[in-house]
Amino acid sequence: MKRMLEPAKTVLLIVLVVSSFCLTAMLWANQPNLQFIEPAQYTESKPVKEKTLEQLVTPESVVFHYGEERHTRAVATDAPYSLIVSEMSKWIFLDFSPYALSNDKWGEIAREKLGIEVRFRSTIPLSIVGRLVTFRDEYDRGIKGIDRIWLYYEKDEDVVYALFLSTEEGQMMRSRTSISPKDLRESYLASGSSMPEQIMKVVKPERTFTAIEGPSPIWSTYYLPKNQSRMQQFRYSYVPVTNDRLMEAYFIDQSLVRQIMERDKTVIFTDGSRSIQLRAEQQAITFTDPAYQQRAQELSDEEKVQGAVTFINKHLGWLDDFHFERIKKSYNEKDLITFRQYVGAYPLVSTSVPIQIDTIQITSEAGQVVTMNRSLLDLDKYIGNSEQTILSGPELYQLIRDKKLADTEQITNAYLAYQTVIGNGYVDLIPTWIIELANQGNLYILARVKQGGGETHGLE
Repeated sequence: MKRMLEPAKTVLLIVLVVSSFCLTAMLWANQPNLQFIEPAQYTESKPVKEKTLEQLVTPESVVFHYGEERHTRAVATDAPYSLIVSEMSKWIFLDFSPYALSNDKWGEIAREKLGIEVRFRSTIPLSIVGRLVTFRDEYDRGIKGIDRIWLYYEKDEDVVYALFLSTEEGQMMRSRTSISPKDLRESYLASGSSMPEQIMKVVKPERTFTAIEGPSPIWSTYYLPKNQSRMQQFRYSYVPVTNDRLMEAYFIDQSLVRQIMERDKTVIFTDGSRSIQLRAEQQAITFTDPAYQQRAQELSDEEKVQGAVTFINKHLGWLDDFHFERIKKSYNEKDLITFRQYVGAYPLVSTSVPIQIDTIQITSEAGQVVTMNRSLLDLDKYIGNSEQTILSGPELYQLIRDKKLADTEQITNAYLAYQTVIGNGYVDLIPTWIIELANQGNLYILARVKQGGGETHGLE
């Protein structure tokens, strides 16, 4: 029995080894059809045009006051403007105090005293202004922002004072400055002497204030050119932002992005969290990222604007020349931050529907960008231009009166801009007077001089 058992074990072992080889061969010959999982596609975004907050916050214009009701004005394309802006970093302000002026004192400073008025496009948070100039002492924290810095020379004291004016809040404060009277006269005012002369317009308050009631509210002013001027009208080609570029700019992992087509042909790209709503007929997008984190610490306006700048720097960048315009609360108490596009010294305004290319608007909550609206048209290069003769201030006012377009007593501001007109592959930039009216929509008047006066473009 034992003799038969040993050969049987040997035969069984051989059978098992042969079977193992056969099964191994079958496995090698018949690999299963496995579905491989693709690795996440992390795409590095292409370099974009970035800007700092200081580059985006710049004065709208500089007005030079020479006394005897003489005023001149310089804008971003003028050498005197560049001089003042470059000097601002050297200005030191100290000894801040709340301040109030009577109408007579206002008139004396505005019409008779030597001075310079640095004007911003809208109210700028004071902490951001502190990046452009130097605050040596603490200032009144009750004033959130300003729209003007008015330097004036007080002859009796031989001192250059500064008024920080907030038209929106109806408040101001005064400080001493490091600017010498000699620099004011021989450098700053001398540089602006050859600039176009202006007519100062004072926006009247809703009611007059008596001596018993105390000082009047701050004077709100705007300026109109005494004489006709020249301004270029441009035609630019444009380059639309491609879908691939959008994917690279807004989504880290493009393999997670789905495309949804709405009934109205709106295309939505989403990775389950962030989304981009693409409206082809408007050549614009709305980016949405639901807020997921609330900060316990309250952020300053400067931090909120800086957050918006950083977001745009990282997501598509600044396709063209933009400047900070304003920060304000939206209807739902979120922060609405607006940046406006410029060509040269003039802002773009888009009144035609559906394509509007004039602003980037961001809504943020606790410093996080929740939504952003921006155009997808990138101005490429100008393909044509013509020089236009522009209506002077008196001609503009006369046109408004003759055509009964508005009550000139209700005008709160007037400035030149480029109105955008979109064509097939091009954008026309038309010189236009923007007239802001109290409690009304804006009035748009074509600025070029024509036989019989300018043309109106209607009310917004």
